[in-house]
Amino acid sequence: MHDAYEPVPILEKLPLQIDCLATWDDWLLVGTKPGHLLLYRVKKDAGTNRFEVTLEKSNKNFSKKIQQLFVVSQYKILVSLLENNIHVHDLLTFQQITVVSKARGATLFACDLQSSSGEAKLRMCVAVKRKIQLYYWKDRDFHELQGDVTAPDIPKSMAWCENSICVGFKRDYYLIRVNKHLCVFFYC
Repeated sequence: MHDAYEPVPILEKLPLQIDCLATWDDWLLVGTKPGHLLLYRVKKDAGTNRFEVTLEKSNKNFSKKIQQLFVVSQYKILVSLLENNIHVHDLLTFQQITVVSKARGATLFACDLQSSSGEAKLRMCVAVKRKIQLYYWKDRDFHELQGDVTAPDIPKSMAWCENSICVGFKRDYYLIRVNKHLCVFFYC
């Protein structure tokens, strides 16, 4: 049988429960249940399947469970879901930049970074109960892209695909086509 990949443990016996991960370049961010954010540098040993993992920074200032993380290295920000709300932190210092107050009650989010003509554009969709909220990043803050979209059920997963969002529900998947003024649902 062909193995497409070989799992290699890099962090073992960590004394904290890991709830989410995010990566960029040779960095690994680990979000834990007690609210600790750990930053590791991961370097592959040349010629072997071993990795050198070094804890570079630990931040215990996140007060609650870190539910989801997303790194946007182009803007040097970390988008996170903490206490059912969207927070944005500086990627290097972990200082809070902003909180998306309208997203209170959020259960998940998905970000999309588009790079066209040298300029990066960041969009985000956020699930709050049966509502899907759409935002864009400008001047160190998230702004509403358009009004809330009511979904047929509570989203369980979401992923951007160009100008559409694939939304997974308990029993179905929908594709939401996002235009400047309109969102259209398509059943998959």
